[in-house]
Amino acid sequence: MDMQQLVSEFLSSEHGAQAQQALTDQGISPEDSQQMLSTAAETAHSHVEEQGGGLLGNNPGKSFFAAFAAGLVRGDGVFKSMEEGGEGVLTGRVAEAIGARMGIDPSTASMVAAAATPYVVSFLKEKFA
Repeated sequence: MDMQQLVSEFLSSEHGAQAQQALTDQGISPEDSQQMLSTAAETAHSHVEEQGGGLLGNNPGKSFFAAFAAGLVRGDGVFKSMEEGGEGVLTGRVAEAIGARMGIDPSTASMVAAAATPYVVSFLKEKFA
């Protein structure tokens, strides 16, 4: 699927509206949240399109293991914890992309990514299920 089409569909979806509301609730302006959500969707598209790196990309880092361990501690089980670990990798990539594109500090970029990525992942699951 074309990246721009995916971004447009996400932004006009219920998931996109909920993500925008989540960012607005964090004090992000509607204009900035649109740009941030576009970046999040573009990053997710790129992540999904990567063929050589597999599901978790080439360098998943510690995000996967942190989310995986947190899921196990909560009693989510191995498979649910693995899914959350993969989402943690994507959240890290979204935070990096938002920070780089918008020139915002890492803690704000991380907060935005944590708020937005679950909506992007839910959208992608529905879209490609």
